[in-house]
Amino acid sequence: MVDSGYLENVKAIFGLHVSPERPLGQVYSRSGHAAIPQHSIDPILAASNVVVSLQHLVSREADPLDSQVVTVAKFQGGGAFNVIPDAVTIGGTFRAFSKETFMQRIEEVVVGQATVHRCNATVEFSSKDKPFYPVTINDVGLHKFFQKVAGSVVGQNNNNNNVKEMSPFTGAEDFSFYQEVIPGYWNEK
Repeated sequence: MVDSGYLENVKAIFGLHVSPERPLGQVYSRSGHAAIPQHSIDPILAASNVVVSLQHLVSREADPLDSQVVTVAKFQGGGAFNVIPDAVTIGGTFRAFSKETFMQRIEEVVVGQATVHRCNATVEFSSKDKPFYPVTINDVGLHKFFQKVAGSVVGQNNNNNNVKEMSPFTGAEDFSFYQEVIPGYWNEK
C-alpha cells in the first residue's frame, strides 16, 4: 500500500493485530546412527546450544530498561529415535521497542555455536516479501482522539473510566510500515 501510493492522501490510520514470526536458522552436519555417534556430527547438540546462547543476548547484552525478547519456538530435526539427523531447523522471533536490533548478534551466535560443534549454519531473517518489521509507535494525538471516542461508546465519567490504558507489548505488525509514512494509532483490544 505504501509503495503503491494508496496512503498519499490519507491523514491518519487505525489498525488491528496480527502476529508474524521470524525464522532464525538451520544447523546442518553429518548424520549417523545413534549407536556410533563418533561417526556423525550432531546438529541437535549444536542447535540446543544455539537456543541457550540466544537467551544470553537478552539477559547479558541488552539494556534491561529496553524491553527485548528472543524466542525460539520451533525446533525440528530428525525423524527416528536412533538416527542422528543431518540437519536441525530452528525458528522464532525477536522483538524490541527500539529500532536497534540483535540481527548481527543473532547470526554470530547461530553460526558461532554451529562452528563450535563442527556444524555449519545458515540464518535467514527476512526477504523482500517478508521485511523486518519496524516498531509500532502510536501517534499521541490519535491516542487522545481514540480515548475520547472509545470513552463515549463504552462509558466514561469522573469516577469510572471504562477505557483502560494498555502497557506496551512486543508484538510485530504490518501496520508499523504505514505509521512510518502517516500518523497512526494501534489498539490491541
